[in-house]
Amino acid sequence: LPAIYLLTVLLFTIPASAQSRQEDSIFYQSALTHSTSLYFDQVGDQSRLFNGSLYPGFDLTFQTGSAYFLTDKATKGSVVYDNIPYPNLSIFYEDYRQYLVVMDQAYQLKLVNERVSSFTIAGHHFIYMFLDSLNRGIPSEGFYEVLYTGRSKLLKHTSKKVREIISVSEGLSRYMDDTNDYYIWRLNSYVAVSTKRELLDYMYDHKKDVQRFIRKNKLDYRNDKENTLIQVAGYFDKIANY
Repeated sequence: LPAIYLLTVLLFTIPASAQSRQEDSIFYQSALTHSTSLYFDQVGDQSRLFNGSLYPGFDLTFQTGSAYFLTDKATKGSVVYDNIPYPNLSIFYEDYRQYLVVMDQAYQLKLVNERVSSFTIAGHHFIYMFLDSLNRGIPSEGFYEVLYTGRSKLLKHTSKKVREIISVSEGLSRYMDDTNDYYIWRLNSYVAVSTKRELLDYMYDHKKDVQRFIRKNKLDYRNDKENTLIQVAGYFDKIANY
């Protein structure tokens, strides 16, 4: 409560003096930044970030694969939630059900996906995509990893499914299978890229240039699809006439 009062007082009293003297504007911005930081430090669990539900956990074990992105252990990351950036959080991402989880002391809280603009974990950046006119071509709402941020923006979407096999000798065995789909921004829409031919067809206006680039740099689409897509998207942006 004291922190909320302090923030309110600063917000409504400092601007009056700032209007009377222009040189006070620097002091005002500094005080506002400090008070906002103090507010979030003191309200703790009352802040917007910690209003999600408890993470239900995932108890199944698998012969191969995992329900989590990289690891089920919390690691340092950042989240933009309700348009407010939160750096240096302990988070993990269960990409099987697309649950982003933040650690709050001893609790694991599942954030509301639609309120997460983006998050970064272990150097991987994800954004939440809505089905709207700005994201034409995206098949479903959810988190997509941003692999390339140029004009030919490249996104990756991972979907996972549990596969169960029953045998007399081993009983029930579970496997987590994952599928990665890639989408590149072309002609005001995202298009799915499944094959090398599709990639070249989307870049028809510089198809031969892209083919030469792939050969020259010894890019292997079949065995190294992700790196090939990133390299080609960057090269295409350099030579394309937008």
